[in-house]
Amino acid sequence: MKKNLIYLVIFLVLLAVAGWLISENTGSTTLEGPENYAFTVTDTGAVNKIVISTKKPSSVTLVRRPQGWLVNDQFPVREEAMRTLLETLATMQLRNFVPKRLKANISKQLSSEGKKVEIYKNGNLFKTLFVGSATNDQLGTYMMLKNGDAPYAVYIPGFNGFLNTRFITEAHVWQRRDLVRVKPRDIKEVKLTYPDSVEASFTLRVFSPDSVYVISSKTGDPMPNVNQNKARLFLSSFKNLRYEGAIVPEDGIYKRRDSLLASTPVFRLEVKDIDGKRVAVSGYHIKNAYESIVPGDPSTYYDPDRLHGFINDERMVLLQYYALRRVLVSPEFFEDQ
Repeated sequence: MKKNLIYLVIFLVLLAVAGWLISENTGSTTLEGPENYAFTVTDTGAVNKIVISTKKPSSVTLVRRPQGWLVNDQFPVREEAMRTLLETLATMQLRNFVPKRLKANISKQLSSEGKKVEIYKNGNLFKTLFVGSATNDQLGTYMMLKNGDAPYAVYIPGFNGFLNTRFITEAHVWQRRDLVRVKPRDIKEVKLTYPDSVEASFTLRVFSPDSVYVISSKTGDPMPNVNQNKARLFLSSFKNLRYEGAIVPEDGIYKRRDSLLASTPVFRLEVKDIDGKRVAVSGYHIKNAYESIVPGDPSTYYDPDRLHGFINDERMVLLQYYALRRVLVSPEFFEDQ
């Protein structure tokens, strides 16, 4: 009898330990109602507005318009970022419940530091959720629905990682990185000026799809025998000319924007369309790292890959020589050889 009692005690202890382990790994064993963890947004095609905000404060509003998604109803969004967000909303789901001992802290973190995401369908608020930090194993993300009973760990099946970085609150990160975006057939004139080289500067004027003139800035005369195919290739570069990234007030170089604008640029590019709209882009040298400079060799004085730039002398951006390689040309490019 005594031996059986010992076995019973051991069994109960093992049962308690197993229950504790299960609770730690899967969270509370209380089955909260499914409505409290219904994070998946079905039919994202009906979603027409998403507002993402924090208490910093930082906030963006993404709106679907006939021409596509806009950030803060002004600028086109990066298509890949928008596609990723919608796919996240459509596929994320409950991974596991949160252990009782962690619920209070995670709920507090979601309230104070989490991102509030308001999702609208057909103009009406459909769902509000709060997105927090990653789980300890970095394979889930803590989330909670507005008026929900508790936070939950959420994930995308088959994806190993956290999801909070997909809910971006900085408008400049959402914005499509258009430097110049004009259809070739809509371009009327392109003027490219190199302040240090009048010989390399020129103006290209389009009179018809098969009649393009290149005027030398040095002589003021049209170039003879312009290769029309090369001219069309040059014009096609402006249908999707992009910058590398935005430069914002938090960046150290932003404080020097006024002095940069007052200095001489490496180039100034002006594109005019058939409706008279102009876009101007200017680029400025970036000083090379000290250890990369070779005394007496001017080619090492500046960054060989990047420039600081301005769009219409307002928006400050980072430019790449590689992205500009088809537009930073000279009149000789158009010669019919």
